[in-house]
Amino acid sequence: MAEAAPEGARGVLLRGAPGGESWAYIAFSLSPVPLPGGLYPEFSEARRRADRVAAERTWLAALWTDRTTARWDLRFISDPASGRIETVVIAQLYGADPAAAVRAARDALPTLARLPAHVTGVRIEDTAEIARVLAPFVPGWGAIAEIRKRITCRTLTRLWGAERIATAVSRFDARDPSWERIWSQLAAEPRRTVVSVCLEPCSAPAGLAESLTMRAQAFGTLAAPGPPDPLYGGPVPGDPFAREAHALYDAASRRYNGRLHRARVSVAVEGEAPVSDVLTGLIGHTVAPASSGAVAVRPGSGEEHQVACGNLLGVNRDWQREAYWQEVPAFLRAPSGGQLWLSDPGTVTALADLVDADEAAALFRLPHEEPGDPELFALSRRKPDTRPDGASAGDAGTGPGTGTGAGTGWADWADLGPGG
Repeated sequence: MAEAAPEGARGVLLRGAPGGESWAYIAFSLSPVPLPGGLYPEFSEARRRADRVAAERTWLAALWTDRTTARWDLRFISDPASGRIETVVIAQLYGADPAAAVRAARDALPTLARLPAHVTGVRIEDTAEIARVLAPFVPGWGAIAEIRKRITCRTLTRLWGAERIATAVSRFDARDPSWERIWSQLAAEPRRTVVSVCLEPCSAPAGLAESLTMRAQAFGTLAAPGPPDPLYGGPVPGDPFAREAHALYDAASRRYNGRLHRARVSVAVEGEAPVSDVLTGLIGHTVAPASSGAVAVRPGSGEEHQVACGNLLGVNRDWQREAYWQEVPAFLRAPSGGQLWLSDPGTVTALADLVDADEAAALFRLPHEEPGDPELFALSRRKPDTRPDGASAGDAGTGPGTGTGAGTGWADWADLGPGG
């Protein structure tokens, strides 16, 4: 949906919503800063890695905002022809009208541009190019997946009131992981592939910490041996799953306070063939190596496929009703007279994509290269593809002089565009 360009809209891509609201997109093309070669670099590789991690954490902390409709998307786009990876960071800001969206985008620019020293960023001024990196292709059926926190549902060996089923949400437990194996695999993929990491700043929901603490205490009670069984005389053993759930809820009660993010990780390939299990498995193992706490979920219906594509192409976080629930049965997905305390669906959905500073830093890893390593990243931004008539593919439907891209060259963009 085309929008008239407000003042200062140059380099800002606008997308409209049916209610008249607008989303503004700004983007930077990223490249790793080359390091000098030679046998005696100034600092050790371990020192450089620690400095990179600290700088990325500082940058992410500075990006955090209490604006409830801001999102940051870091995406890696492979090019099988060259074996290189194009890297961009995209900011999506909301406004009640186009002018407000543009103001929000321009307010975010200075902090977004203050990238860590090991990364160089070039502002993408061409809105058709922003549209291209937002939607380099539309994934076919089965060609998109998301990396999610693992949701585990088990029958307990002990009752808690009238409940005997409990649900727990794992976390991304890696501490400052390296993404080098992921990038190497991405560069080697035979089809054009996108890995998109989206973060949405948020504050901890009111009462969440207290709710998590109470659940941790309940699972702690179930995990400990109970009073002797009057029939058999021996002590009732603690429940094994309750021990696991206690550790998860106890850690969550301490971690999910103050400034947080909600996260989405999408992986998509061009064409109809399924997403590579090797690539999704690498990402899952990288961000959750200790507990196998990450799982690749795939849309199970045409409706969910549309949602997954909208998440990627529109920088959204819309919920997939079947895929996201993983193994949780349908009767535990909605409140039922307050009887689902150990599997409260509101708590589960809140935890499913909530991440703290450690988890956010593990997901949002900026590109870097070490001397002697293969050169994986494109050092210059690729020009936008053009149609035979000379117009950019992202300019479909854009009026002259508007300064705002209206689409990505696909007639069905409205079905895949900005959402919740």
